[in-house]
Amino acid sequence: MKNVLLSYPRSGNHLVRFFIELLSEKPTFGCGDNPKDIEIYKNKFSENIPFNISSSENKEGCYFKFHGHEKYENNIKNTKINNLILIIRNPKEVLLRHNNFSMNIKNFDMYFKDIDIYDNHKGKKLLLYYEDILTDKVTFINTLYDFLEINNTDKKAYTIENINKLFNLSLNPNGRIWGGNNSNGNLDFYYKKIPKYMKPEFDRYLNEKLENYQFLKEKYNL
Repeated sequence: MKNVLLSYPRSGNHLVRFFIELLSEKPTFGCGDNPKDIEIYKNKFSENIPFNISSSENKEGCYFKFHGHEKYENNIKNTKINNLILIIRNPKEVLLRHNNFSMNIKNFDMYFKDIDIYDNHKGKKLLLYYEDILTDKVTFINTLYDFLEINNTDKKAYTIENINKLFNLSLNPNGRIWGGNNSNGNLDFYYKKIPKYMKPEFDRYLNEKLENYQFLKEKYNL
C-alpha cells in the first residue's frame, strides 16, 4: 500500500511535496513517466534548505504523487492507498489553466474522479484547498504536520518562522515551476481570460457537474 498525494495538475502538488519533505525529512516521489519529476530535495535551490534527507532508497512511509489526468487514470485505479492527501483548486481556474482554454471534457472529468477517490477512501485522509494553502500558510503547515504525525517540533518551528521565504524558494528549482506560479498568487485569474465563445459551454458543463459536488459550490461560491 502507498501513501498518496493526489491532485489535478496545476493545483500545488509540487508545493505540498516540498513541505512534506521538509517537515517529515523523508522523500516524496513524482510521476514515474517524467524523469524530471524527481524527489524535491534533489533539486537545486537558490539557498540551502534543511531537508535533512540523505537517501531515497527507503520508501517506507513516503508519499507518492498522482495526478488526475486521463493518462494516469489506470495508475491510480491500480494503486492500493494507505494514507491519502487530496489537493483541490477552484475548478473555474484549474480546468482552464491546465487545458489551455480548451473543452477537454475527458480531462475535466478527471478532476471530479479525484474527489470521488477521496470520498470513497476508507483510510486516513486529508483534504487541502490550494487557495487556503496560499492565504493561510501557518494553518497549512500545522495541519500538514499533524496529519503526518511528525514528532519534530524544532523543524515545525523553523518552517513557520521562515514560511514566506520557504514558499518563495519552492517556486522555481532548476527552472521548474509549480502550478500556481504563473498567476502570481492571484486566485481569480484564469476564468477572466476564457474566450467568449467558450464560456457558455464551459459554464454549462461545470454547473451540471457541481450539482453532485455541493461542497465545491459552497467553497468557491459557484
